[in-house]
Amino acid sequence: MTYRPKFHLSPPQGRLNDPNGLTLIGDELHVFYQHDPAFPHGRRRTGWGHAVTRLGSGEYYHLPDALYPDFPYDADGCFSGSSVVHDGRMRLFYTGNLDADAEHEHRTSQNVVEVEDIQGPLGGTYLRRADNPIINGFPEGFTSDFRDPHVTQAADGSWRMLIGARSESNTGAVVVYTSDDLESWEYAGPIEFVGLDYNTASAHMWECPNLVSMTDQSTGEELDVLVFCPQFADSDECGYIVGRLDGLRFEVITDFTPLDYGHQFYAPQLISFGPGALMLGWMGLPARDDTPTLAAEGWVHQLTLPRELSLIDATVHTTLRLPHNEGEMVVWRSELGAEPRSVELVDVDGYVGATVAWAPHPAGPTGAVRGTLSVTVDGFMRWADCAAGELVCTADGAALEVTGGGGEVAFSSAVFAPDANEWAGFRAGESAM
Repeated sequence: MTYRPKFHLSPPQGRLNDPNGLTLIGDELHVFYQHDPAFPHGRRRTGWGHAVTRLGSGEYYHLPDALYPDFPYDADGCFSGSSVVHDGRMRLFYTGNLDADAEHEHRTSQNVVEVEDIQGPLGGTYLRRADNPIINGFPEGFTSDFRDPHVTQAADGSWRMLIGARSESNTGAVVVYTSDDLESWEYAGPIEFVGLDYNTASAHMWECPNLVSMTDQSTGEELDVLVFCPQFADSDECGYIVGRLDGLRFEVITDFTPLDYGHQFYAPQLISFGPGALMLGWMGLPARDDTPTLAAEGWVHQLTLPRELSLIDATVHTTLRLPHNEGEMVVWRSELGAEPRSVELVDVDGYVGATVAWAPHPAGPTGAVRGTLSVTVDGFMRWADCAAGELVCTADGAALEVTGGGGEVAFSSAVFAPDANEWAGFRAGESAM
């Protein structure tokens, strides 16, 4: 018996957090991730782990870690970033971290790694560029909380690097650098949001920005989707806005909306995929590492299944990409309608690990059924309003993922059966499902 999931990426040992540098080559998905192999016993040495899966197979194989904190500008961590494949060359962009000491303040820098032979037997060679850091420090008006470069190409062929930032006035922002050649970068400034009701001043830092263009399936219009993770004094969240980015001006159509409503979800990474995007998220949260997996098996945290994101009426919808052999997972599908329903995830001894419940709202003037979908784990409930429609529940080791309303909402939660028992399946709760 083991808590380790079969189809959700977990580290061989130590601590996993943010997915980084997703790279799709044919149907082969390379997933880098924040990895501290000595956690919790050794000095923190967060670098980039590396694993590969073929879309549809669901199973990963691990390769040697790609990055270690070995250089003067990243001695205390190779933090999050992204990848670019262009003109036959692959590059990784990441934040180098130096912790504060008696003589120096905390410092960050943005750096580039040239990748060769990524499909080779060792998973590639990784050569830091000789002129690193390409961005050393932070622009005026911001602090050293300045990290997580996400690089994409604009419609005119130029390149944009988005960096999560914290201003001197203690508010979150997304800062943009631009380049014509992926070599030299110029500071453009912070993104200005027009029509955003979300209180930007309420979060002191915006982490892990991701920018992708997606085609709205309802209108055929191409729109920009910006994902970021606001940090608060006592909590963290992750969501997206939809609109049009022109230079530094972002005209908002859909205000900040959670990307996942579950108990453990943070720091996702997105790449373009057809008219939408492919995404993996971290099924964890900052500073929440005390899980049964650590004491029992020496690892902590996992990533979500690959998720295919689509845009419908300027709203992101989620489809879980289940493995072809999904019979090796615990999967439940149903249709939500006008009647309340619930389902419980139970282990082989009858322990209830999670409860998924549907409470429809009173019928509205249009007759369309909407309601509240909730997921409860260890007595803690998370919920979201959504339309009636398909419900998909999956359990795989310590990973529970749920989508409702035909993908309108998603939930990611870590769930642990006593003694790492196997899950027997989902069963109808008090309201028959």
